[in-house]
Amino acid sequence: MRSRPSSVSPSEIWGHAVANITPSAMPAVTISLVAMHSGHFTWLAYSVIGLLMMLVAVQVGILARHFPSPGSLFFYLGKALHPIAGMVAGFVMITGYFGALAAAPLLGGLFLEQALAFFWPVQGIGWIAVIALLYLLVAWRLARRGIEISARWGLWVEIFSIACIILIAAFTLGYYGWRDPHQWEFSQLQQGPFTQALILSLLAYGGFETAGNLAGETRAARTAIPKVMLFSVGMVGIFFVAMAYIEILAFSHIPSAIGNSPAPLNRIAEAIGRPWLGIFSDLAMATAAFSATIATLNSISRILFSMAGHQVISPYLHFRHPLHHTPTRALGLLALLVMISTVVVSMARFSILSVVGTFGTFTGLAFLLIYSLANIATPLFLFRQQHPWRWMSLIVAGLSLPLLLKVLQVSLWPLPKGGEGAASVLFVLLVIIVFIRGLLWARYQPRKLHQIIDVVDE
Repeated sequence: MRSRPSSVSPSEIWGHAVANITPSAMPAVTISLVAMHSGHFTWLAYSVIGLLMMLVAVQVGILARHFPSPGSLFFYLGKALHPIAGMVAGFVMITGYFGALAAAPLLGGLFLEQALAFFWPVQGIGWIAVIALLYLLVAWRLARRGIEISARWGLWVEIFSIACIILIAAFTLGYYGWRDPHQWEFSQLQQGPFTQALILSLLAYGGFETAGNLAGETRAARTAIPKVMLFSVGMVGIFFVAMAYIEILAFSHIPSAIGNSPAPLNRIAEAIGRPWLGIFSDLAMATAAFSATIATLNSISRILFSMAGHQVISPYLHFRHPLHHTPTRALGLLALLVMISTVVVSMARFSILSVVGTFGTFTGLAFLLIYSLANIATPLFLFRQQHPWRWMSLIVAGLSLPLLLKVLQVSLWPLPKGGEGAASVLFVLLVIIVFIRGLLWARYQPRKLHQIIDVVDE
């Protein structure tokens, strides 16, 4: 079925990509993990990794320019590297992004409950599950109605989320000023802990490549999507560096360490005598979780749609709604699975943050693997084509691939404890199973494997 030409704008594609990155999570939650190792040089860690991820975005953008497809790296790697690499990337992206999709409504429910508690004290995982299911229902309805509507909603919700964070930052600078000489004393930089901080900060940038999932619904996709990938990494990078500087500055005046604070923005709001600002921190995460739910629904449904079109999974999912032109069967399947996982988490009374950590492990490992494969595929493809950019791509791969592989190795070994460790083992098993399946197809069903690189009507 032919999809209609769409009017998704570059700003809406950018909003979709940024929603998948979820930049609000960095100043609200994850900065504590990075700052625990980098201390006064947290801003530098995000700067270095931001530049690295811009190089990765260049690599992925080259593939997106040559092979625009809703399947994103599933199709890119299948064409540029090998169909088995495409299979691995496709299944890894589905499971990795699904981890983010399953976690986002629960995280939104948790932070919205915290924001509401300021006015109306409600507690309990039952309330969180109810809010999460409402998030899912609204996001599913928007995604089903059309990519223009859902991308536009995601964009404005993400703008609101970032605006809440910037409001807190403005009050913080107004209270403490902007000077902090300690953050510029590079003689105090310790290489070992700083390297660990680089590893942790890398995962904050993941998700920019999902702009490629809108290739089938974007005019001038070959030029617009690579630019959006690079621009989204650059913009969130500036945001990350600025917020890291401001938060470290604030905590230099606070007795407790930022590394020991699960909600650093709320702690800063209390320290400057405006605890009500903590509501904006919670609202920022709550709204960011909603935009992430919409964005991941759109991303995974289009990967499923593309993989079904290439006969890698059931062709049943290669279907667009006759009126809305959205992959409604894939969206319905995803919504059902997330609903089941939310109910299970609620009934089993699991800790929301531990569940988010377990799901997030899949997502982080997926990012690391597909970015590593992209850094292998891009220079190989460009050298085969004798492309003028081939040497530049090789240099970029030489800079970024070793760090990506190092982060992947550190993430997998030594094996994390608890749910994160179980998720890591399942991730490795998934990669092995899909790789073996690809080898069996290559040996006994080569025609099926070749279908991955056939261009289908998206």
